[in-house]
Amino acid sequence: MNTRPVVGIDLGGTASRIVVTAGGKVLASSTLTTPHEVGRALAIYVTHIRRALDMAGVAVANIAGIGIGASGPVDADGIIRNPESLPALSDIPFRTALEDEFDTACVVDNDAVTAALAEAHQVHGRSRNGLLMVTLGTGVGVALIRNGRPYRGADGIHPEGGHITIAGPPAPCYCGRATCLEQLASRSSLQASALAVTGSEDLAALGASVREGKTAAADVFAEYGTYVGNGLVELCTQHRPASVVLGGSASRYLEFFHSPLMARLMALRDAPVPDVFASRLDDLGGAVGAASLIGGSQ
Repeated sequence: MNTRPVVGIDLGGTASRIVVTAGGKVLASSTLTTPHEVGRALAIYVTHIRRALDMAGVAVANIAGIGIGASGPVDADGIIRNPESLPALSDIPFRTALEDEFDTACVVDNDAVTAALAEAHQVHGRSRNGLLMVTLGTGVGVALIRNGRPYRGADGIHPEGGHITIAGPPAPCYCGRATCLEQLASRSSLQASALAVTGSEDLAALGASVREGKTAAADVFAEYGTYVGNGLVELCTQHRPASVVLGGSASRYLEFFHSPLMARLMALRDAPVPDVFASRLDDLGGAVGAASLIGGSQ
């Protein structure tokens, strides 16, 4: 673990979070709407990084590096390849630009990986025998941690487990699949279903409606839980994890879709049924995990 300050950045399709950490403690944080205008993003992030460092009372010269968790594919050179969710940051040398700006090392990885690393580092006992992290946000991210380290493909790149075909209605995805996990199980999908049924994307209000006994709201969560469960059946058959941790903003509402999700998981025949948890980390977990990329052994 670094004792020198580190900057961690979580680049989500909707929001980005920046933390300054030292010795595992968050010294300062900043949240911004993820910019999508090509050509302006770098300057915006530089401003927010400097602001977070000022809030922490840390000089730029004293940081050990910058760790970044980015939504979607990241190639072996640290180039983000996600024009759907991160158009202003994709296919540009964002990592090297930050290295030049701050004269420090910068590491970029998939945001599901960084969220999983945060979970494995801070919630003990969930990574020894296999932790599957599934982030339910603007899209769906998937990462597998074994013995504290993320699973990689043969080329060293993180697999895109959010883009698998699952049982469900047609849900065409930019990945080319006719029915994709991301299109059915993301927070964006849940909000779209809520809007169609209740006239609002407000998931907190949807949950309140369930507590009030409104069947239409419960049905939205039940359908969503079935889709998440269908995805977990496929992922758990492939990876056989001991634990599944759901992150991303939709995981806050797990109580409302836990039963239909588990009903699907209990149908597993070719793999053990894992324990399923909602992440206990707050919205800064992914950024904290990104900070752990600096000086780590991932």
